[in-house]
Amino acid sequence: MPQYEKKVSVDDLKVGMYVCRLDRPWIETHFLFQGFHISSDADMQELRRTCEYVFVDPERGAEPENDSLQPVARRTKSISEELFHSAPKQDVYPVVTTMDEELQAARDSRAMTLAEVSNILDELKAGRKIQIESVRQAVTGMIASIVRNPDAFLWLTRLKDKDSYAFAHCVDASSLAVAFGRHLGFAQPELEDLAIGTLLFDIGKLQLPDDILKKPGRLTEKEFALIRRHVEFGVQIVEEMKGSSKNIVSTVRYHHERHDGKGYPRGVAGKRIPVFGRIAALVDCYDAITSERPYSHAMSAYDAVQLIYEWRDKDFQADMVEQFIQCIGVFPAGTLVELSTGEVGIVIAQNRVRRLKPRIMLVLDSSKVALEFNPILDLIENPLDSEGRPVEIRQPLVPGSYGIQASDFYL
Repeated sequence: MPQYEKKVSVDDLKVGMYVCRLDRPWIETHFLFQGFHISSDADMQELRRTCEYVFVDPERGAEPENDSLQPVARRTKSISEELFHSAPKQDVYPVVTTMDEELQAARDSRAMTLAEVSNILDELKAGRKIQIESVRQAVTGMIASIVRNPDAFLWLTRLKDKDSYAFAHCVDASSLAVAFGRHLGFAQPELEDLAIGTLLFDIGKLQLPDDILKKPGRLTEKEFALIRRHVEFGVQIVEEMKGSSKNIVSTVRYHHERHDGKGYPRGVAGKRIPVFGRIAALVDCYDAITSERPYSHAMSAYDAVQLIYEWRDKDFQADMVEQFIQCIGVFPAGTLVELSTGEVGIVIAQNRVRRLKPRIMLVLDSSKVALEFNPILDLIENPLDSEGRPVEIRQPLVPGSYGIQASDFYL
């Protein structure tokens, strides 16, 4: 029997309805989850402020009263429905520490993971075999920290330079993947496989010449063909590791495939790409374009989010892109922003109910003079300026604006 959703004007909404789709992308709204029950008048007011109409699911909530509304065939399953056969798993991992409390643990676990990755690479270069269990131990602390509160680790992913890119990229992509898996409600064993797979997805590059990997200019066709083979080499290495799982191998094998089939090495498209591969592709791309590389300058996290969003349904599954942006925020940790007051600050943490209202560390006053003390402004608390108007983010700024480097402040 076919399933249907109904298009409803926001004026006809009522408490108890299940909103499964909006008339605009979810990331343009304050709603955290893609799909939710209307539980209060505040929910209806927010929908009326944001949308002209929405789509409701009569099978999961109250029926619309207007019988003349025509049912609409339901879209392809969202990523959450695909994974869990239901709405997203809300609050599977509640935040149990503050950003301040978690930062030191995050720094320690990241340093430990980096050290272990260095050991693993040295072992492989020496021709020795690696067991997945040793890699699993390397990511244990990282996963525990991200499960408690992902903000600290997401902040740390922004603090690296060009010289450390090749080394830190796998660790930071791994932490992004775990944060995303946490957001999607992955169970602990799945988070471990996701962390290990993304940590190892570029391991095949060990078999490529350094002069090609670090080449600052455009690669020739022959050089790029060789670069592509790192996937093949990586799959072979990981398959030979004792204790490797199907999910880990899939992460390595598919992390350069694209939604439209224009990726490599197989040109697999859409949902033929396993979920772990789709996640790996997305975090790999995001971390790469927000990092200083030998051949490219880092893009701001805000601009990267906009670009990733433009690539939905081309390079990456649209629903996965929207969920990823819900995870890291429209203004990700480390974003330099100017407020409506003229003050300048750095986004240090997300508010998981209102992604457009993050926590911000103020670094310059309204005259762009450096502050001796850096107070924290939480936009979720709706602070007011001197004239009684709500303080809002006016615009994101280019990294390095006014000489500000995020790493100089919070570490």
